[in-house]
Amino acid sequence: MKTATRIVSLSWIALLGCATEKPAATPTAPRTVQVALSPAAEPTPCPGAGPAAAGTATIVVAPDRSSISATVNYTGLSGDPTGSHIHFGPAGAAGPVVLPFAAPLGSPFSKTFTAADYVAAAGAPPDFAAFVTALEAGNAYVNVHTAACKPGEIRGQIR
Repeated sequence: MKTATRIVSLSWIALLGCATEKPAATPTAPRTVQVALSPAAEPTPCPGAGPAAAGTATIVVAPDRSSISATVNYTGLSGDPTGSHIHFGPAGAAGPVVLPFAAPLGSPFSKTFTAADYVAAAGAPPDFAAFVTALEAGNAYVNVHTAACKPGEIRGQIR
């Protein structure tokens, strides 16, 4: 009888253990994306772009999604950058600026963005958390602007 009682007790414990819902694991490593920047990636390539204009961006999303770090390198631009931003938007389309870099913009330049930096522009996600989701889905890009190429000289989609 004691053996049967133990088996039934152990069966109940096993069933209860299976029914316990465990929280989803939090990623322990940041997500890093390498982005190539080129004049051809601009929706309308700028005719004034430097013939050797190119760049790269390294985008790092923190494991808890509370920050996005970005480092941009460039070469061959038509002139000094007048601005650089992370925009919301799909490949091939212009979108609103949501995370602006601040001067100086000498190559390389970096910034770690948080919710406090987010600009909820018209047509963009309503907040930083929603933007991080959009970025992870490929709906964000980096570009660098110059005086000769006001809409952007080089651009790369964050995928």
